Amino acid sequence: MRILFSACPLSGHVTTILPLAVAAVDGGHEVVIATGSGVTADASRLGVPTWPVGVPAATLPRGGTAAERAAFFASTALRRTTDLLPKAEAWRPDLIVSDTAEVAGAVAAAATGARHVVHGLGIMPPMVLWNAYALHLDGLLARWGLPTAVDAARDVTYLDVCPPALRRSGERIWQNTLDLRPTTVSRDTPPPSLTSLPYSTTVLARPTARADAAAILSAVRSQPVNLLLQAESSHFGPQPANVLIAPHFPDAAVLPRCAALISTGGPGVILQALAYGLPQLILSQETTDPAGDITHAGAALTINTSTPAATEQAVQQHLPRLLEDPDFASAAAWIQVEIAAMPTPEAMVRTLTTEGIPALR
Repeated sequence: MRILFSACPLSGHVTTILPLAVAAVDGGHEVVIATGSGVTADASRLGVPTWPVGVPAATLPRGGTAAERAAFFASTALRRTTDLLPKAEAWRPDLIVSDTAEVAGAVAAAATGARHVVHGLGIMPPMVLWNAYALHLDGLLARWGLPTAVDAARDVTYLDVCPPALRRSGERIWQNTLDLRPTTVSRDTPPPSLTSLPYSTTVLARPTARADAAAILSAVRSQPVNLLLQAESSHFGPQPANVLIAPHFPDAAVLPRCAALISTGGPGVILQALAYGLPQLILSQETTDPAGDITHAGAALTINTSTPAATEQAVQQHLPRLLEDPDFASAAAWIQVEIAAMPTPEAMVRTLTTEGIPALR
């Protein structure tokens, strides 16, 4: 079967759908991931073919209203759809899997008659976002002369990677859901220097901004823990023995060795860490999805990052609490149990390719 994965050009989106794509490749299917050329490194390392479409990469703005975030995703979709459609029509995929925020995949499914599945990224977006999504999808369908019955897009199968403890009540955009275990995939081995770290406790930090990386480094390197800082090492000078800095740490290789995660709270990284039972320290200027949800569940602390000084002070103050208070680890472990009970990507590939799902009408 030919399976096309379509993702917004953000690394967290590609990382979240990648385990299913790899499972499809391993299952003997023809697979392509269509996204920005700047966020395909992980797919390339794992041998998954990619199509560069739309802008090379994007950066999700922090803060802002739900409507502003929806507009951000819509702003690149026209160019991505323009690039994707001729490729999809020539290749003729049997199945298209697109991430929650990606409307180009829905347009390609309508144009080719392929079956369509929406891949969740974290907590299902609130119903309030549907109108913005539907309006934009309707416009793109009309632009290419395709039927504009966008309500049918709510009837497609949705792969829900959110564990039950973090799901919200109320009306859901997609009603036809299948649970899918959020996980990581990597064929990389841990860096040899990992075994020489001096302390028994290791923390992985995945900041998105250089200023956050510097603040985390200043806050943690003098504490009795090992720090794995995902950043460009050339930006920083020599470090003590308990600090490793690299542009990429393979999650599947290092997360089992860690006691906690520090990140800016992207849904993909949050769920990947919870799959290993890790409590988390989330750097955020807000407490909305998904940072507020995991914090409310008791598995994380969300801290103020309005300035680098505030970030450094907050990490110094709250990381020891996160590591020493067993309630955080217990809450994360409970969610880990829920995640372990969800179907694996390999099982989902078998479901999608043998049981069949309807085409987008």
